[in-house]
Amino acid sequence: MNAVIATHGGPLLPYEKVGELTGLPLDAMFRLAWPDVGAADVESYRVEYRARYDAVAIPATRLYRGAATTLRDFREAGLLQATVTGKRAADCERILRGLGIKQDIDVYLGGDSAPRPKPAPDLAQYAMSRLGVSPDESVVIGDSAADLAMGKAAGAHTIQVLWGFSRSPLPDAERTVRTWRELRDAVRALGGPKPGILGRGGPLRS
Repeated sequence: MNAVIATHGGPLLPYEKVGELTGLPLDAMFRLAWPDVGAADVESYRVEYRARYDAVAIPATRLYRGAATTLRDFREAGLLQATVTGKRAADCERILRGLGIKQDIDVYLGGDSAPRPKPAPDLAQYAMSRLGVSPDESVVIGDSAADLAMGKAAGAHTIQVLWGFSRSPLPDAERTVRTWRELRDAVRALGGPKPGILGRGGPLRS
């Protein structure tokens, strides 16, 4: 983001400020530097950003330690899994494939997959529709305000992980977790005595 801004003489943005907007469209981030930026300039900057992202960010993307195991455990337990991101769906697919976890994800959606981006509920609702599940059978797990606001607006359960951008509890999180084990326990608890999100049954290791 700052590389593009610097190229055009704009004020560099602190990491924390950009991080607060994680999951939102690029337009919102560029308007932090240029509040009155026009649509044509935003589109030009977006093209530059994506070129840099393709060349630098995607190859550098890594999984958190424990993520792959948790995804496999959820899948073995019978959960359907969707990845919902502000990135383009094509970028999301490349990242999942490069990380070796695409086979664990049933649906992946990007910011270009629905009319409105996070924090609107559209992406979460579309994911539920594609998976054939109701809001009560769904949980949105995220690390940003936009993730959790989207989940709440869609009527899903919400769990915030504290090892991402936001390191303190956010208001739209029903529960916060600090470890992968806590996350697996929290998801298991949502199954309860009725089918819930663990409707298809199966083991879920802790």
